[in-house]
Amino acid sequence: MKSHTCDFSPRALLPLALGPLLPLVVFAVAMQVGARSNLLPAPRPTLDTERTVLIHQAEAACSPQDAEVILLGDSSCLMNVSARQLGESLRRPVLNLGTFSFLDVNSHAAMVREYTRANPGRLRAVVLLMHAETLRRLGAETFYADALENFWAGRDHAASGFWDGQLNQALGVDIFKGRLLARALPLPLGGAYGRRYGFTTDLEHYLSAHRGSAVDPDPQPLTGSPEYRLARTLEKASKNFRAAVPDGVKLFVGITPAPERFAGVKYPALRDAMLAEWSGWIDGAALTNLPATMPDGSFVRTTHLTEPAISNYTAALSAALSSLRR
Repeated sequence: MKSHTCDFSPRALLPLALGPLLPLVVFAVAMQVGARSNLLPAPRPTLDTERTVLIHQAEAACSPQDAEVILLGDSSCLMNVSARQLGESLRRPVLNLGTFSFLDVNSHAAMVREYTRANPGRLRAVVLLMHAETLRRLGAETFYADALENFWAGRDHAASGFWDGQLNQALGVDIFKGRLLARALPLPLGGAYGRRYGFTTDLEHYLSAHRGSAVDPDPQPLTGSPEYRLARTLEKASKNFRAAVPDGVKLFVGITPAPERFAGVKYPALRDAMLAEWSGWIDGAALTNLPATMPDGSFVRTTHLTEPAISNYTAALSAALSSLRR
């Protein structure tokens, strides 16, 4: 039984449908026009732990600096070396530009190019430090490699290939987040990073105060496979890195330590063989006198050291780089 029937014409429904969409359309147009006309500030999407570190290091690389020695590499470079302690020991300014394992040697080469472009004639040495776990990766994660290049180019960055990412880009959501929200508000970091560092701005302040070095606050079991090897793509990437280092600048390469019992008794010999082959590809001085392993208790996770162990490893690195000491 019908109580009544409603009959709507398309003309009557149109205002009801367009009403909620109009603010969304105005927002999207404003963001797109603001970005394309440079009325909005440049993108700086420090929206999570990974991109906060990435953007801070990328910005440091393309800014005027006093560092004569730069450290590059994965998170084991970022987390396992105190740039401030190393600089005091070498009596030369040191800057850590390490990031995470989602970047590869090609991305680190781009960091070198940006640094030398922003600081011509200042660099004396480049130290590339990576963990054996990263050296077996075939390449960088596209999202983060693109985020790095887009930041330097002043382009908005969004995940491509997914309908939600494309929709966010079309609606201006990524523009708003990267150009306005990230600049206006410090965003809380998640998990252990939030408990240790607090907000995105706090993490950036820590990195700046410690010359690009950080500490891993998130203990994890020692997991993974110790069957390390060099990726087949590493040779070409290493030659690209070598080409990025200016003539007359010393280049050192090293493999950061693995947990002793986790890696096994055969690992030191394997590390030496890997380092010899890698240093040949990159035409750099192999840091063979750095420890291949350290006691398992020295690690927060398989690739990252505890704070006391960071000081010990930095001292070992300083000794290995004694030729740079003033």
